[in-house]
Amino acid sequence: MTQPNYFRIRLSQLTQEQEDIITTHSFECGASGVSEALKFSQTNLTYDPRIIEPDAHEIDVFFSERPGCQFFDGLIEIDHNIKWEIFEEESKDWLEEWKKGFKAFKLVDKFWIIPSWEKLPDESIFPIFIDPGMAFGTGTHATTQMASYFLNKFAKKNKVTDLSFLDVGTGTGLLAIMADKLGFNSVTGIEIDPEARRVAAENILRNNTSRTEISEKLIEELHNPFDVVIANIIDGVLIKIKKELIKSTKNNGSLFLTGILKEHEESFIKDFIECSPVKIELRIEKDEWIGFWLTKCEDIG
Repeated sequence: MTQPNYFRIRLSQLTQEQEDIITTHSFECGASGVSEALKFSQTNLTYDPRIIEPDAHEIDVFFSERPGCQFFDGLIEIDHNIKWEIFEEESKDWLEEWKKGFKAFKLVDKFWIIPSWEKLPDESIFPIFIDPGMAFGTGTHATTQMASYFLNKFAKKNKVTDLSFLDVGTGTGLLAIMADKLGFNSVTGIEIDPEARRVAAENILRNNTSRTEISEKLIEELHNPFDVVIANIIDGVLIKIKKELIKSTKNNGSLFLTGILKEHEESFIKDFIECSPVKIELRIEKDEWIGFWLTKCEDIG
């Protein structure tokens, strides 16, 4: 079924005080939505975005049909300096459009990622069925691929049937499911986002990985350390929770960190690795991302 087009009106040269007035006027004229066009700056490792306050504000107003003169005449009455551009855009079922581009693929070694809506390919030996929903972690991102490489390599070198595994910020649960399929004795994924936890729980059922537990606990609420810890998280957050990550890793345990931007590597080594009781076992690089396999040397006390 063909989706009807919609109209997006970009309004510019607004003052902050005019935004509420224009929003009210837009809805009175039949708008289906209004959004502010903001610019952000993230200049350091903390990754807390800072809104750049513009000299003049911009908003987008959305209409299912082209608005009439009442809307534009009202804008002129509010302020004749307001400028606008009209865009007619095609409405789409964005989830279905995205699904068309997400196909089964090899993740690492014998593991394949299979979208829940696709049939199992003949060449897939160890399938991981993933329906991402609104959660991060389909296996296509370089950081997830590095994390899965570390995990698979570790399992080939070590007997994992007696080991515990923690996935910090599990998202879709992909890495936790992989750890379960590799035979870890216990697998825990923690995730603060409720929608991601829901998606992860559904993916666990799809994959029949009964040893995996998805928890809403924060990392600082975990009391028992794990043999292997993975944190596929942006580097600024890794630095913020470094003490908790170290505490959650057993002595001589492995800590896999991905999500470090290459341009931040020097700062990350200084702010995380050099001031923590860890040693680097392996460093890998993919695209603009860096991953570290670390071994914990001792408790931080």
